[in-house]
Amino acid sequence: MEQTVVTAISAVGFPIVVTFYLLTRFQNSMDRFTEQIAELVKELQKRN
Repeated sequence: MEQTVVTAISAVGFPIVVTFYLLTRFQNSMDRFTEQIAELVKELQKRN
């Protein structure tokens, strides 16, 4: 794993690797947020 990160940094540069990492983490957060919103909508529809 560490060797892969070092290789990626040397190939494309540190800022690009950090950006890719942050976008990946952000996507995971957005997926969880979307699931929670869907559950909230279902609960609200049950109550109406």
